[in-house]
Amino acid sequence: MHQWKYLKWFVEQIESLFNYRKRTQAMPKNRYVDFISDKDFLECVNGVCKSYASSVGGKVDLERLMRNTVDPFKVLFDTHNLKISLEKWIINERMRQEDKTINNEIGYFHQKLLGKVDGWKNLGTGDESNVDLKKEDNSVFIELKNKYNTMNSDATKECRQKLERIISKYPEATAYWAFIISKTGTSGETVWAKGGFQTKDNLRKIWGKKVYELVTGDPDAMEKTWRALPKALDDILKSKTGNDKREQKEILKFFKSAFER
Repeated sequence: MHQWKYLKWFVEQIESLFNYRKRTQAMPKNRYVDFISDKDFLECVNGVCKSYASSVGGKVDLERLMRNTVDPFKVLFDTHNLKISLEKWIINERMRQEDKTINNEIGYFHQKLLGKVDGWKNLGTGDESNVDLKKEDNSVFIELKNKYNTMNSDATKECRQKLERIISKYPEATAYWAFIISKTGTSGETVWAKGGFQTKDNLRKIWGKKVYELVTGDPDAMEKTWRALPKALDDILKSKTGNDKREQKEILKFFKSAFER
């Protein structure tokens, strides 16, 4: 009798596994990443693409360009030494002036994308916590920056105070200062020790690939995102403007240098 019950249980487990495989095989795989939908991924990528729209193509607004006082000596040095036309220089200068806007949008790309992961929320602006991301159960809060040097000393102090207020309100929560690009080209996590503040285990600093791992649970999530970008960009821009295989290998060195030194 005991053997029959065991055999029945074993058969049920096999059937359950078989049915699970049938269901998962029938489910369409995501085209880009496996932790948010294709629609959400394209929405995040398109937000950055739109910030390039005013920088690439179209008529150059010289009046707007010169509002920032262009150095006429640099115009001459650049066009002669770089052997480029004035038109090409103007395009480059417009890109340079608008680079901050693009970098800000790339930072928001990470925030929007991670906020679309199940169980997480992009807080945008106006939330009482004044941070960027949180777990919906209020167990984790994140102030996210794109680069380690985005904040000056006053802004860093303000960030620390903001996170202190959060863990005071939610003592069981963990609050993070997070940034994607570190000075050392590494990924990691540690307690955030800062002069003038008491060190607390639930007030931490996290950077690089560890940020994506914290939110998704997948240590490869950031690299998956990065590798999916060319496909998404081609789909959005409706053209095959990407890099050839040789360039892809060279660009991979940038990724390794930024996160895996």
